[in-house]
Amino acid sequence: MKVSVVIPVYNAAEFVHKAVESALEQEQTVQVVLVEDGSTDNSLAVCRQLESQYSTVTLVRHSDGGNHGAGASRNLGIQRSDASFVAFLDADDFYLQNRFCKAQELLESNEEIGGVYEAIGVHCLDDASRRKWDEKGDGELSTMHRRIPPEKLCDVLIEYSLGSFTLDGLVVRKSSFWREDPFPEDLRLHQDTVMMIQLSYYAKLLPGRLNEPVAMRRVHSGNRFLSSYNIHRTTMMMWDALFNWSLREGLAEDRITNIFRNALYFRFLTGTGRFSSYRPHPAALAGLFWRLLVHPRLAFLALGEHRRRRGLSGQ
Repeated sequence: MKVSVVIPVYNAAEFVHKAVESALEQEQTVQVVLVEDGSTDNSLAVCRQLESQYSTVTLVRHSDGGNHGAGASRNLGIQRSDASFVAFLDADDFYLQNRFCKAQELLESNEEIGGVYEAIGVHCLDDASRRKWDEKGDGELSTMHRRIPPEKLCDVLIEYSLGSFTLDGLVVRKSSFWREDPFPEDLRLHQDTVMMIQLSYYAKLLPGRLNEPVAMRRVHSGNRFLSSYNIHRTTMMMWDALFNWSLREGLAEDRITNIFRNALYFRFLTGTGRFSSYRPHPAALAGLFWRLLVHPRLAFLALGEHRRRRGLSGQ
């Protein structure tokens, strides 16, 4: 199995060298694609040095040299990849030994398998990062808590009922991508989640190692998931994107309903962050009413969800 590892790079000069070396240590890696995304530190210089040092490292940039986000950068990396399989790695993370061994065993056993997902661990750089990570409550492994049949994985990911996996733990047969730019480029956050849910719908994904990590996520002060931003609003945008996709693709009604329930929940939260004192944002209301007008059956779900949430908040 030959793998191209796509690494988007933005202000990661301190970490990208370790990421690249950990990818090159895997015998299946035939190419590392560094996509420099308009960094303001010296990441570009570090990437150029890595490209000159290793013949299997390819450095690419967006045509205007600007910052386009992780989604657009990963799409560009996929387009510039040469191998039949694509894996992903964040520039501040790193692979562990034998990263692709189980994935190779599964993918080479059946050409109908579109990808393999596995667990990743956590590497906190300091005590402050450890405290923030512990407060987040995500545990030491990002993984699925059960081995899910491929035909049920999409529903499980939508329901978020049995854990999750991340891009660092995913290997994809390149032919399984349903388009050349599978990551939504209009989302600055959560585009990876959108892509993985959609991939689980289009392709057969199997679990690999779920109880031990194949990669490590570095936790530090610069992580976006530890930074201060409106998590409710960005998550709402993610579910909106998935809802629109579910309608375009004509997904089964129960899947559309579950996606809509999630979108509705985070639309409510964009007011003040609490259902009990809900003050909806005008744009959120406009988008919601448009959906109910086009799909009136969802109004019953909206009413039921609103009542359920009010009950949870004690009103």
